[in-house]
Amino acid sequence: MKNNLPLVTVIIVTLNNLNLLRNCLTGLYAQDYEAIEIIVVDNGSEKDVRGMLAAEFPEVHMVRLDKNHGFAGGNNRGIEIAQGKYVALINNDAVATPQWISSLVTTAESDTNIGAAASIIIDGNRPEVLDSCGVGIALDGMSRQAMRGMPVPQLTQPKEVMLFSGCACLLKMEALKEVGLFDEDFFAYCEDTDLGLRLRRAGWNIVVAPDAYVQHFYSMTGGKFSLQKIYWVERNHLWVAIKNFPWFLLAFLPLITGWRYMVQGYSVLKTGGELNRFTENNSLPAIASAYLKAYVDMLTKLPSMLAKRWRFRKNHRLSNMDMFHLIWKFRLSAKEIIGN
Repeated sequence: MKNNLPLVTVIIVTLNNLNLLRNCLTGLYAQDYEAIEIIVVDNGSEKDVRGMLAAEFPEVHMVRLDKNHGFAGGNNRGIEIAQGKYVALINNDAVATPQWISSLVTTAESDTNIGAAASIIIDGNRPEVLDSCGVGIALDGMSRQAMRGMPVPQLTQPKEVMLFSGCACLLKMEALKEVGLFDEDFFAYCEDTDLGLRLRRAGWNIVVAPDAYVQHFYSMTGGKFSLQKIYWVERNHLWVAIKNFPWFLLAFLPLITGWRYMVQGYSVLKTGGELNRFTENNSLPAIASAYLKAYVDMLTKLPSMLAKRWRFRKNHRLSNMDMFHLIWKFRLSAKEIIGN
């Protein structure tokens, strides 16, 4: 502790883009909270991340990985050596306001039942527009930023949400020791949804912290219209449901996912928006191939995911009905999921 403040370990996973990392670290150096240690996890960059840090941010601790271990593996390597009572995660393509960490910590310290505090994430390219205020979930396990595209809110007290966005959040180490870290089989996308649901099932609460503002220059690292992203999201959202949903809700997964595909198809044919731009940049056979590969790989690891579900049952504090009511309370429709 420093001046009786709980230590916060901030973890940034980075890959190649030095300017993004530099902007992110500059925001962290401007924080009004003193008890901070910063860990940068280099996911196998070809750029000289170590040299840049040594020259410009010498206090930062660096972990160099031999290859890209994804969002899940990269953050896990940082969490494993973190010294803080809390771990703050922030994307390398995000920039925090000076009160970001202090607001997150104040919120987390206000209630011992809070396992994670989410940020108010602003679209870096449209500063008047919200990127997310927590994360919601659909009944097939697909998740999406809550309130995305709406005006930036001014919260006066913590707001309960279903899940946090791994783009920028605060996690309590005590809670992580109970439910485990990110599932590295996910590699990228939906791993924060999976961890959030495990926290929820174990009885931890998740809230948005007032004044914890972050600007996110969305998908600059992963690519906004990417077949690889489609593959990860389609595979991983089913793993999310298989690992965390009540058994009786799993029976409806094919119907709910099928309905979403119908809504997506209608959107591509009849309306404008992100889906149309995606189909313009990728051929239909290529898109179909990405979906097929996602389902094949999902089924290949189905026994492993069921085993993980079984092992985690000892941490359950919420019953199946309690979990269903929570998912129903924060559910998103197919239209909200596709974002049109």
